[in-house]
Amino acid sequence: MRNRAFLNVVLLGLLTFALAPGLAGAASQGQDLTGMLASSAAERAAAVSGPVISVSPTAHNFGRVNVGGTSATFDFTIRNTGDATLTISALNHSNGTAGFNASAGTLPRSITPGASAIMTTSYTPNGSGPKSDNVTIVSNASNGNFLVLLQGTANNAPVYNPPLASDYTAPAFVEFSLTASANDQESDPLSWTIASTPALPVGATFDGSTGTLKWTPNSSDAGDYAVTITVTDGAASTPGSFTLHVTANNRPPTANPGGPYSGVTGVAVSMDGSQSSDPDAGQTLTFSWNFGDGASGSGPTPSHAYASPGNYIVGLTVTDNGSPQLSNTATTGASIVNFIRADIVRATGANDTISTSGNGQNLFGIETFDRPITDIDVATIRMSTTYPNAGTVSEIVNSDRRTPRIGDINGNVFADLDVHFRSSAIRQLLLHVPSGTRLDLVVSALTRGDRIPVRGTISMVKIGSSQVISAAAPNPFKRDGTAISYRVGDSGPVSVRIFSVNGALVRSLREEYVTPGAYEVRWNGKDDGGRTVPSGIYFVSVKQGLEASTTRVVLAR
Repeated sequence: MRNRAFLNVVLLGLLTFALAPGLAGAASQGQDLTGMLASSAAERAAAVSGPVISVSPTAHNFGRVNVGGTSATFDFTIRNTGDATLTISALNHSNGTAGFNASAGTLPRSITPGASAIMTTSYTPNGSGPKSDNVTIVSNASNGNFLVLLQGTANNAPVYNPPLASDYTAPAFVEFSLTASANDQESDPLSWTIASTPALPVGATFDGSTGTLKWTPNSSDAGDYAVTITVTDGAASTPGSFTLHVTANNRPPTANPGGPYSGVTGVAVSMDGSQSSDPDAGQTLTFSWNFGDGASGSGPTPSHAYASPGNYIVGLTVTDNGSPQLSNTATTGASIVNFIRADIVRATGANDTISTSGNGQNLFGIETFDRPITDIDVATIRMSTTYPNAGTVSEIVNSDRRTPRIGDINGNVFADLDVHFRSSAIRQLLLHVPSGTRLDLVVSALTRGDRIPVRGTISMVKIGSSQVISAAAPNPFKRDGTAISYRVGDSGPVSVRIFSVNGALVRSLREEYVTPGAYEVRWNGKDDGGRTVPSGIYFVSVKQGLEASTTRVVLAR
């Protein structure tokens, strides 16, 4: 305890000499040392002996300032909060080459207690990018020298790379495209604007994000345009000026590919672009064809054979020999099939039925659009059908004894080749087709010489005698039963069944494969279980394929 008391006495004694008189007196009266130090700091802030400097604010950022220019000025306020005159003797820069400027007037400068002065700063950048400078205000302040932080970014205007030329030429009818390019030392994003005297006409486009000018002038746009493209990084701009000379020494040709064309696979289609023209006298044209299937050709009248059927876009580009050379492209179509399409027509007023009864004649007309009907070899005319397993023959020939005449049987003012087919022949073609069925008849032929297929279809309804006929005798019948006779005109499975009036199956009499001919089977009036059926009306169904015959029978016991 003695040592601690002795130490307190010594410290208090020392503080009596080192601290202000008020603090020393308080300490000598035994106050707590920590409380005395805090009280001393507050008293010294309120009553300091000598000059005291303060600066507001303590820093400033000038932001982006263009190299070659000077920022707006910024003022700092220097105050003397002491009780003696403050003398500023110097302003020292930590980065004197950065371009920051500071002035507090003529130095040395005196500031009386409680007064203030202005330090004016500015930024005249050089180099590139962010810069900073600590300005030390040297003075006799009891609290020492004061540091102020100055900041800013040196910004350089973008530079065209490559430079824009002084003159450009834009021939009429040819797209003019110019993309201005520039570098920026600070890698700032760039944007572009354009101005022209006279103003660029409608149709000229300018992309402000890429600096790209595009324009296809007309002959009426000929003349000189004073154009300025300006690039900016948002702070500094660089204009690029040039003269755009629009000339109109040549006019473009007009392509005419002819068509539309049609043809058959494997047979060359002749195309004609000879109606293409050029408005400038004395110029010659070159022809470049795109046939639409990957093949190309040249000359005004090429021929091309297509390997596959389809609809093709045929393009023709003609180019003149003017200065500059100008081109024009036009398209047409080529419809290619595996055969020459024909329309099969009937006489005006004829219905859409085809008779298979008797030995009469059925008249049809053949109309073709891609070749004259006189090109058809009449000896090759055939009729067939798309109906599966339709008859005993796959095709029949026409029955005309002399060369078919050319007429207009349907009155559409379009010539047709008139041919006949006998009903007896059609009966064999459609023997297995049920009467009343709608089907497609196909008429085909070949052309003379090049033997190109000709093909057309017509939708018809078969009308003819049934291929399955049945009858029952006696009818009505009693216990002895009835004989069911039937005739079929084709080979194939046949079923003979008995049904009640409500459609329920009563008896299956026969399920067998037969050839064309007459047959008979008896029904004894019993069902499939051998039970005698009651008196009443029943139906006998004889069916072969899609053909059927139904006979009504009466059982009267």
